[in-house]
Amino acid sequence: MPRLLVAALLLALGGAGTRTVITREGKILEGTVTREGAIVVVATPTGPVRLPAQTVVAIFETYPEARREAASRVGQAKKLFEEATAKPERDPLRRRLLAVSLDICRETRDLIQTLEGQAPAAERAELNELMRQLPQLMRLVRDAKGATATAEGSLDDALEPVPLETLGLEVRFPSAGSDPTEVKEDLGPGQVAMLGDLASTDTETRVLAIRKLTSPPAPHALPAFSKAMQKESQREVLAALVEAIARLDVEPHLKTEFAWAVGEDELNRRLAIIALGRRLPSRTGCDFLGDCFRTRPPTHIQVRVAFASAFRKFRPKSIEILREVLVKSKDPAARAEAVRQLGVLRDRAVLPLLKMTLVPSAGPGGSPDLFRLSIFALESLGKASVPLVVELMGDANSDIKRQARALAKRITEEEVDGIDELQKWWSRNRRYVDEEDKAFWKEQETKDFPVGADEFRIFERRLPDPRE
Repeated sequence: MPRLLVAALLLALGGAGTRTVITREGKILEGTVTREGAIVVVATPTGPVRLPAQTVVAIFETYPEARREAASRVGQAKKLFEEATAKPERDPLRRRLLAVSLDICRETRDLIQTLEGQAPAAERAELNELMRQLPQLMRLVRDAKGATATAEGSLDDALEPVPLETLGLEVRFPSAGSDPTEVKEDLGPGQVAMLGDLASTDTETRVLAIRKLTSPPAPHALPAFSKAMQKESQREVLAALVEAIARLDVEPHLKTEFAWAVGEDELNRRLAIIALGRRLPSRTGCDFLGDCFRTRPPTHIQVRVAFASAFRKFRPKSIEILREVLVKSKDPAARAEAVRQLGVLRDRAVLPLLKMTLVPSAGPGGSPDLFRLSIFALESLGKASVPLVVELMGDANSDIKRQARALAKRITEEEVDGIDELQKWWSRNRRYVDEEDKAFWKEQETKDFPVGADEFRIFERRLPDPRE
């Protein structure tokens, strides 16, 4: 999008009402819109979404307003085309005017295509008329650009800088207040005065202090936030701390200010630490939570569920984290928990790792508990694990072969007795399994990757006797 159009969109963010935001990719967001420098922030019902301003195509309150904006852009593109074609073919400003005109046409075309699928029927007729005009205008602009490019010497001439003001773009600036107010009163001590309230014995006072340090974000308060979080046990206060810290640049301070967090074992603080890790960029957050997992594998069901939800969100990076635990850790509890997490992850990419852990108790590195957990991890993965089960049914080890045959019956819910029958079942049902898998992950992404405590109950069972 031309930079002046981006500026116009940002300058238009004055009201606090609900607006609709359309991005270059066609994504549509609704909520209160504000800006932080070159970032557009949309407060959606599911949480704030931050977008680079250059990816935003339109911001509007009503569809008639959006349609008028599209019509205005078409008119602007026509005006630039007329100004360009009035100039000599070797004029560098002609080339720039045509380039900007074509850019506006493309952006407007994408905008109208998005609006056509969303706008009420009353608006579509005028949108269709605008869409009918655009292809012809774009052909004229391209033809003019071609004539400019083939003009003698025009391709070899150095591009001359042209002031943006001369491009003729019309940018609507908000009107300045006719009676500006001058603040003469004492502005008060500011956010620094709130730091002392973080240590208050009153819960509401601590929460209020954190919220006052949250908006606008207070980078100077990060060490104080860390110290407060290290001592806090109230969930309401911890939730406020997570919200405040997540708005800051935490990554450079994870190894210093938050070094204590990886070994934290108090339940509420640990849940808050995992919640903070989920709010970080994916690679940073996953590495941080991986350190927490390796240092103190979860034993409480709420912590297990929180880790599982975060690992679903951060896959496939999280799969690599759990693989490292399986390969490098000598702690049986850590390896067992990694197998549980792999099973609950519900991603077929973990099948090679689970195959690696299917070692009978008599084998090198094997243990009865790890073998049991690995079988139930495959069952937790469901029908997507059938290809590995087929392979295990042909294993040379009789224990693995018997458990694989019993597992095939539980997964398929059919009397599958041999490899051939299971392979035929997979051939018939693979398409449906793939569709179910796609639907599962689409729902997970929509709901922010929920995990239920009941998903871990399967690991409490004992292995059934295949002979029964």
